[in-house]
Amino acid sequence: MKLKFLCMFLSGTGGTETVLVKVLNELCHQNEIELILTNRPQEDTWLKKLDPKITLSIYEGKFKRLSRIAWTFLTASKDTCFISLSPKMIKLGARLRQLFHKDYKLISWIHFSLNEQNMFDAQTTLPLADGHLAINSVIKEQLISYGIAQEKIFLIHNPIEPVAKALKPSTKPKSFFYAGRITFLGQKNLKELLDALALVEDATLDVYGTGEDLEKCQTYAASLGIAERITWHGFTAELWEQIKVRPSALILTSTFEGLPMIALETAAHGIPIICSNFNGYRDILQEDRNGFSYQLHNIEQLAQKMNMIDQVAFGPEQIKASIQAFYPQTYFKNFEKALHKLK
Repeated sequence: MKLKFLCMFLSGTGGTETVLVKVLNELCHQNEIELILTNRPQEDTWLKKLDPKITLSIYEGKFKRLSRIAWTFLTASKDTCFISLSPKMIKLGARLRQLFHKDYKLISWIHFSLNEQNMFDAQTTLPLADGHLAINSVIKEQLISYGIAQEKIFLIHNPIEPVAKALKPSTKPKSFFYAGRITFLGQKNLKELLDALALVEDATLDVYGTGEDLEKCQTYAASLGIAERITWHGFTAELWEQIKVRPSALILTSTFEGLPMIALETAAHGIPIICSNFNGYRDILQEDRNGFSYQLHNIEQLAQKMNMIDQVAFGPEQIKASIQAFYPQTYFKNFEKALHKLK
């Protein structure tokens, strides 16, 4: 099967890139794979991890981007399946298919919650696809609410490799970490994390990542009097090579997510998670088994969970076992089954 993956505006530092490398490298053994990007990522280390059998196409520039992608649709054979992470590409592909009587397949594979965004009209765009790969149960429910038949929707989650090695225990109590894009408010909502940290006197925080609000977050931390308890590491391509001892927990204060890969990676390393109750958090978090959740924007409750983390015996093996459905053997079986039914 010819599989062409369509992606728009990837930074090169997110969880989506991690998923793409794992999935494409697995699928290329039995399929003809092309990855089509509409920008050159600022950080391109992940692209070097792609199997050489995968064709990489990068279309930069507004006119070139549109014309080249349109040409890709128009020249596609009937055994071609487009798997789009971009709703706009689904709309374009559906319109060209109708106008020029093409018979390729269009599948959506969206990596963020559909109702908590204002980038496109999900209710009118996504039904144009022939099938849908849902990375969490909330997205599946949202697709159904748009009138899409359940037999066209496949809940596949995201893949994560099991981790055998054990991290050394930390000698510091309440040593938390965050990894990802740094935004003060918005999706990642780091202001909430900083406010909670100020309420937990003996807690420390390691921040891995960068973003447009880095200086704003650092200034705000200083205003709260917690600057000396935070270490800002910047972006690292090999996060788990840099984390040498087992943190108390990952903290995610996101207002919305698709299926955060950092949470899966954390659980695979046997580390608990504290996260907001964003839509879909239950796909990963199992209360009191691999972490705690808190009511979004309830800073006092987040601080309470941070204080509780060392009082619960979260065994590393117990946490690793909690995400069994995401390990490759199960994941790729479900992915291949979905493609077989949709082709």
